[in-house]
Amino acid sequence: MPYKLWPHKEAQRISRHHKMQDGEGPIIFETGYGPSGLPHIGTFAEVARTTFVMEAFKHQFPGREIHLIVFSDDLDGLRSLPENIPGHDMLKAHMGKPLSSIPDPYGEQSSFAGYMNNRLCHFLDHYGFTYEFISSTQTYQSGRFDEGLKRVMDHHDEIHQLFTAEIAEEKRSSWSPFFPICEQCGAIYTTHVEAIHPDQYAIDYACNQDGGGKYQPCGYVGTTSITGGRVKVGWKVDWALRWFSFGVDYEMHGKDLLHSAKLSSQICRILGGSPPLTYKYELFLDENGAKISKKIGNGIAMEQWQKYAPLGALLHFLLENPNKARRMGMPLLPRIIDDYLKALRTQDRNDPDKPLWFIDRLQHQHDADNIEANDVTFSLLVNVADNLGLHDSGLLYDYAARQGKSVTDNEMFFRELCDKAINYVSDDQLQKDSDAPSVDEKYMVYLPEFRQNLQTLVEQDNYTADAIQNAAFAVTRAHDLNQPEWFRFLYSALLRKEKGPRIGTFFQVLGPERVLEMIDRLL
Repeated sequence: MPYKLWPHKEAQRISRHHKMQDGEGPIIFETGYGPSGLPHIGTFAEVARTTFVMEAFKHQFPGREIHLIVFSDDLDGLRSLPENIPGHDMLKAHMGKPLSSIPDPYGEQSSFAGYMNNRLCHFLDHYGFTYEFISSTQTYQSGRFDEGLKRVMDHHDEIHQLFTAEIAEEKRSSWSPFFPICEQCGAIYTTHVEAIHPDQYAIDYACNQDGGGKYQPCGYVGTTSITGGRVKVGWKVDWALRWFSFGVDYEMHGKDLLHSAKLSSQICRILGGSPPLTYKYELFLDENGAKISKKIGNGIAMEQWQKYAPLGALLHFLLENPNKARRMGMPLLPRIIDDYLKALRTQDRNDPDKPLWFIDRLQHQHDADNIEANDVTFSLLVNVADNLGLHDSGLLYDYAARQGKSVTDNEMFFRELCDKAINYVSDDQLQKDSDAPSVDEKYMVYLPEFRQNLQTLVEQDNYTADAIQNAAFAVTRAHDLNQPEWFRFLYSALLRKEKGPRIGTFFQVLGPERVLEMIDRLL
């Protein structure tokens, strides 16, 4: 069957992989992240997208074993201080040291990396992902990388030549794939390799690098083995080392790592391994178009997704074409959730070439069934809660339940959605006023007439959603107004939003007193 969704196409690529032809061992998928800051949504996205491919692979090749590794590069050193992490005064004394040997600024885990690793695993476990978590520190120290490290030393000159061909000439003689961990101060970025001893798999080093004033070298000079966790290799070599040591068959990466992936593939071959199939994806951007960063902490944090959005909405967002840069930020969240609700209303979840098929498999349960094309959207729930000043999600659900039977048939899902809408509008960081759209003043002259139309409906005891909608249209017909511009004016002037729910339905919920009061404030 010719599938259209990208995970199925990736499964077909994997089917042509050499190990598939050999029929030996499981297909190994890997994702990696650096715990130098709080794990952001990009980290989760890589695991989720890889899992989409795994689900497609299981569907097409049900008899083949697969395995997912989530690798944490926690032996890497701390290069900078993340803006959204506390304890900067304490952390400054540990700059350049491995993340796994720096104290946890939150005081909850045994190390800085331990806290970040715990947050990632908590998030993945919360959503039921199946994976093997592997720590770089434990892998180096256990000796699991020792064979690969020896091969790096055996092929030192070849790797050196390959790597240094692309760096400045004055840096080539001092470059080394090895980063010794200082035996005296414990730092990794303060050391410099002085000589190598290939026959002994050892190196001479000095702790004398200050990184332009960022680090505090202790001056120690010594000799150390490259095995047993005493050294780490630079990350491009490290990436190849993982592929070689774990037998990785498939890995995704951001477009910023495209060249690195090519270089690591060459190094993997030098070590005697077969590099994996790789898949390049575009990067996530925040609502302003800036790249999401662990250091800055912009975009939407994983904890925010849990608090404000159903998992299905996030998975639906991630199933969109990974080769297109996607914006995600708090102001964009309602639209992202509404896109998911639309999919719930329109898609066949039994079709393996539809996003809902994948979402159900990752969630292991349905979010909702047979949702009608009614006016209950997340944007509507947010607007109702915001404009009514609601803090009780039960009251918000009572409103939603009046909009259609499919809401009560999926009570658990919509109650959770109302909980998340209340959480969203209660967030102090939304800064709604600063983002309010401009108001087209030329339509202000027609507002008294609209108010009178509504007042008449109240007096006639006909304050219904359809009647209110017709009252708004009556103004445009009486004065030959541009209908989209008129409704845009009502949203911006009364709701301080570019667009919103159906005016008739929304104003009926608000009630005539609240609506007339809102209009009177403008007149």
